[in-house]
Amino acid sequence: MTYIYPRLTRADVESEIARIERTIASGGNAQPFPDGGHHPGAIFPAAGTPVPAQHLRDLHEAVADAIPQASSRKRGDRDRLFDIAVGSALARWFESEGRAEASHPDIWPYLTLVVLPDLAVERFGPDTHGHLPHDRYRSGRRNVFQRLYLRSSILGELLSDPELPLFEDELVGLIDRNLSSDHRLARMVSAQIAALDRSTNRRETVRSGFKALQFELRVTDVAAMNDEALSTLLSGLFVPSND
Repeated sequence: MTYIYPRLTRADVESEIARIERTIASGGNAQPFPDGGHHPGAIFPAAGTPVPAQHLRDLHEAVADAIPQASSRKRGDRDRLFDIAVGSALARWFESEGRAEASHPDIWPYLTLVVLPDLAVERFGPDTHGHLPHDRYRSGRRNVFQRLYLRSSILGELLSDPELPLFEDELVGLIDRNLSSDHRLARMVSAQIAALDRSTNRRETVRSGFKALQFELRVTDVAAMNDEALSTLLSGLFVPSND
């Protein structure tokens, strides 16, 4: 069954962020469904079946269970594992739910603040003044869970590539800046990178390919190209150097 996911008004988003900050400041922990079920201000904007709160509890369980147990790893390593695990769990969830709901930016603050707030705080907690990074909780591509969902749904198996750290900054930057709205292009770029011969200098190939792609995006309407033409274009951009 296809469900309609809820939204919050901007005022309710800000109110919930402030509530989490107060809870943490008083020594408490952010809890999912702090009102016992759906938020009182939940908005279901379209005709259809509203998603049951229990179904979203199942989502929380699926995401929480995917997160690796805490270890002695450095914070950066833990964050990387968190990002991969959570993004993969969200991609699997919306693969079965249907990606249409996930494409609405305004569902993500609801999921962040009502359904997954404990996990959001685990990844992006308060600073020394008790303030949360609000952009990670609001609507927008910097939202903690929308960002991870997009990266996982776009990059797929490439996220598990052992050499990903060599070119991750360039790849993620390109997605955040240019490709979050063109998932077909992003997936084809990822497939092109994954297919590169590992005996070559993949990092330099990817960097050069990204530079060439940035130029191509300025002069070519890639959205109008069919899959075969786009694949041919990309294969000509991500070419290993002869050096």
